[in-house]
Amino acid sequence: MGNETQLKSKNAVQKETASRTKSKKRDRSASEERLLQAAEDIFSKHGFKGATTRMIADKAKINESLIGRYFDGKMGLLLALIENHLKDHQTVELPYAPLPTVSEELRALVDYMFQQHCQKDEEFFKIVLGQCLVDAKFLKRIREIAPTKNFVPQVISRLKELQNKGRLHKEADVEQMIEIFNTYFHGAMFFDKILMGISIEEIQKKLHFFVEGCARSLEPQ
Repeated sequence: MGNETQLKSKNAVQKETASRTKSKKRDRSASEERLLQAAEDIFSKHGFKGATTRMIADKAKINESLIGRYFDGKMGLLLALIENHLKDHQTVELPYAPLPTVSEELRALVDYMFQQHCQKDEEFFKIVLGQCLVDAKFLKRIREIAPTKNFVPQVISRLKELQNKGRLHKEADVEQMIEIFNTYFHGAMFFDKILMGISIEEIQKKLHFFVEGCARSLEPQ
């Protein structure tokens, strides 16, 4: 009975320890999420340079010391936010149904990316871009965490399906096509919108023209 009692007591202690560990992990995960949400808001309002860990901690209602413990400071917070954005981009579900032609798919992609960029990501994009231009160490870290091909996988699968149906030349390199589009889109956001101040409507028209030209050259006549 003594051994049995000891075994039960040991099992109870192990269960309690495991429960506490899970609880701590949940608490840390919740705290990290609150800090990330607060950091994105503060960075968007004050810029990276103007933001402080005190502002972020106050916004999240969390002890400032946890920023250093969980993220190794303000820079770590920004890098974690970038990683989250990249993951979201890689796993996004397109909000529109598959379309019957390459041209329609690419036009819809332009409109979707404009909506995402202009309504959700524009301020964050400016912060990341600005920091890349002035901080070589930050730029190096970005290059380490960024995927070599940063585009929506669902677009690739849709275009390959159109290729299988004969609506896109069989020799066309779909991934390269979308990689070029992605580069062109973000270049337009930087040069046309941020530097030149061209309206969203004009940039959108230019991108529609660009993707329709690509589609015509790749769709069988």
